[in-house]
Amino acid sequence: MRGSCDPGTRAFREEAAPAIDGDAGPEGIRGRRGHSGSVVGEGTRMDAGDGAGRGGDARAYGGVAGVDGSEGAAIALDWAAGAAQARGIGLRIVHVLTGPSGSVPGDRGRSGAVLVARERDRVRRVRPGLAVDTRVVRGEPVEALVAEAARADLLVVGSRGNGSLATVLLGSTSVGVSARAACPVVVVPAVAPRAPQPGGRVVVGVDGSPASCKALEFALAEAVRGGRGLAVVHAWQVPAQVDPMAFAAVSTMGRETVRTRNERYLSGLVAEARTRETESVRVRVRMAEKPPAEALLAAAERADLLVVGSRGRGGMAGLLLGSVSQSVLHGAVLPVAVVRNPHDRAR
Repeated sequence: MRGSCDPGTRAFREEAAPAIDGDAGPEGIRGRRGHSGSVVGEGTRMDAGDGAGRGGDARAYGGVAGVDGSEGAAIALDWAAGAAQARGIGLRIVHVLTGPSGSVPGDRGRSGAVLVARERDRVRRVRPGLAVDTRVVRGEPVEALVAEAARADLLVVGSRGNGSLATVLLGSTSVGVSARAACPVVVVPAVAPRAPQPGGRVVVGVDGSPASCKALEFALAEAVRGGRGLAVVHAWQVPAQVDPMAFAAVSTMGRETVRTRNERYLSGLVAEARTRETESVRVRVRMAEKPPAEALLAAAERADLLVVGSRGRGGMAGLLLGSVSQSVLHGAVLPVAVVRNPHDRAR
């Protein structure tokens, strides 16, 4: 059976709102009201590194990383810098100040500008060829980060923040941006990830849904970029009380028959998701008769990256339900990429 992935449709991005003018000087943050009515301001002047994109072109900064001063955010920024350099794109470092317009004291605005400048300089010391841009914006963290990443290729956040009122990267924020961002979101745990090495592994969960097909395409690209292999994981269970026909089918055919058919189906999905650039990736299909999140986390124990779709199917085929992706985010000790179905835009 052939897969249902459509490699010709790779729309991870959506049109962004027009750029919002702003500046940060000695008096703190100034911002304009955007078309949506929310107040967002630039906290630092457009400041590109020595790479491509000088002049503040938003598309030059295909990587966006949220920072809040916490150690976890710094770890996520390091991962984002490496990912941006590997992709040949610039990196925008974003800090969000919470609170309505006029309620953010000037010293918080200044401290935010100091924070992003310090992190920019740290990244440049380690990766001098990377174009780096910084912004401080005011608003609700999820909404602000999603807006900043509207035209990005990748949004990177930490799994936890500093816990203060002004925090950007609370667990709820990482879950929120994963569900709403137009581009793939990578959530990095607050422990230093193992350094990606040739011969490493990317793991992706697939159930045949559009979101999981997009996750598969993303995972293939990540694997070839790092010279790594790819493990395609499909977890299945038989909820007899919900689907008695499925239970009867398994009883009649036997579990090995079901496993073989599923493996054949997944191999078809992989074949259709491959491109000329990813045809060399070593792929291994894994079947697991266990809860999806448990199967994914077990398969990713020694992996460099775990990739999931943000939506999936229920019942016997269920692998990438919202609850599953959230469970993976909370339980993972490695970076997790969440890839949305491009047709499932946030309302």
